[in-house]
Amino acid sequence: MVVDKMRNVGKYSALSEDIRRIGQLSPSHLPDFYGYRVDREHTVVFSVLSGDVLFSTSWRENPESRDANAAVTAAGGDFALFLPGEPFLMRPVSADADVSMYVLE
Repeated sequence: MVVDKMRNVGKYSALSEDIRRIGQLSPSHLPDFYGYRVDREHTVVFSVLSGDVLFSTSWRENPESRDANAAVTAAGGDFALFLPGEPFLMRPVSADADVSMYVLE
């Protein structure tokens, strides 16, 4: 899990070529989170447009694990990036939380 300011997202283009053009991409459907999700083939980026959002990841080596090994609260203007195979969980913390999700190649 990487969390940083959206203005710095271009610095992470070595992780996925699509990061360079994230501003031109359409957001993906934001799923309901009842537990951790894993995308084994794509990098997933969440852009926090407003409010506060909690992001968490679990043990990559044990897909059945539901134990958080890292969690961070991100605010408007931040992003969270999860690499392929990395479990991720997203929960709004504030009522005004607005998030876009991008699934990158």
